[in-house]
Amino acid sequence: MIHPYNGKRKGISLVEMTIAVILFGLLSAIALFYYRSLFNIDLTAKKARVAALMDQGYQLSGAYDIFVAQQGIAPSVADMSEFNATNVLILRNLPRDIHEMTTIGWELNTSITPVVNGRPGFTFPIDLNGTSYTTLADDDLYCAIFNHELNNSIDLNVTNNTNFGDAATLAANATYGDTFCYSELIGADYKHWIVILK
Repeated sequence: MIHPYNGKRKGISLVEMTIAVILFGLLSAIALFYYRSLFNIDLTAKKARVAALMDQGYQLSGAYDIFVAQQGIAPSVADMSEFNATNVLILRNLPRDIHEMTTIGWELNTSITPVVNGRPGFTFPIDLNGTSYTTLADDDLYCAIFNHELNNSIDLNVTNNTNFGDAATLAANATYGDTFCYSELIGADYKHWIVILK
């Protein structure tokens, strides 16, 4: 016996399924667009690198103080190998380079010039694997993020690569204290340095 059609279907048609897939894809694309607008993924990655860099700098600064307390003299080797020498062993491992920011990494300087009074400290060049310093680029943004983390009244909207000031001015004015990022004019290009003074 065949039952007559009563108007009720079981399931959905191919056309309805196609419309549902298209709508789901469209909503996903809109959500992705708003997610990328809301969260600046590139800026977040840069901030994470700067946070790692700051952590390394504070570890080195602490290691310097411990070395002076233990040995009675300041460390003298620029590559900081004295910090993890077997007779001292302040740091188990020296900080690794952050390749997205530098090709050199941290250096210990017994007299940082042109910083006031030639104080010792650590420097970290933001050289971005040899990119140019003549135009606004990632090195400017890294410097701005670093200084913003030290003083959140500093604007993150970098308009040119000369707005960080030189080291002597920043140190003399105590704008950020003993830690800051500054610009240095070398030839026709600007190079950025992160400095931790001791």
